[in-house]
Amino acid sequence: MSFEIERGSFGYIKRKKIRQIVMMLILIAVAVVIFVTGLLLNKYDRANVCTVLSILFVLPIVKMLVIYIVLFPYKGVSEELYLKTKNMICKNAVLMTDMVITSPDKSMHLDFIVITDNQVIGVIGKKKQDTAYIENYLKNGLKENKVEGFTVKIFDDYNRFEKCLCDREFEKNDRQDECFRYIRTLVV
Repeated sequence: MSFEIERGSFGYIKRKKIRQIVMMLILIAVAVVIFVTGLLLNKYDRANVCTVLSILFVLPIVKMLVIYIVLFPYKGVSEELYLKTKNMICKNAVLMTDMVITSPDKSMHLDFIVITDNQVIGVIGKKKQDTAYIENYLKNGLKENKVEGFTVKIFDDYNRFEKCLCDREFEKNDRQDECFRYIRTLVV
């Protein structure tokens, strides 16, 4: 079973949490084995290279723990809601789901983002989030990365989001792909 999944895909949050825990446990086990091996090879003297190596394993373990802590309070969307939303969007729109985006100020949870040829439409996953902040964060990020020509609208209610989904056909373009790649880089 592979634990790797593309950011913004259905089930990302759940699989990322599992992957972080499994990788932390593996790294802890390797660090303990290296430490014990060093003790055995050096007559139980902790001052050896293996001790230093095992201590260095703490850095990636802590990084994985931080990512897990950031993701812990959030849950992905149900398969039923995902399929409903996927079936509502038009053919060339890009659907992203299960996203946690961090900024220097806060973490933001989005259930869905739909990218059309000139719009980024999203709905928050957890109530009481500042939708204006999320909109501005995405707008400014797109502008700074020279992905222009998109309007950004984030809703706090799924029904309003549903009414705003694309109702017209359009051709897929490079700007849409650039927007998708940029937003995907924001996801934890």
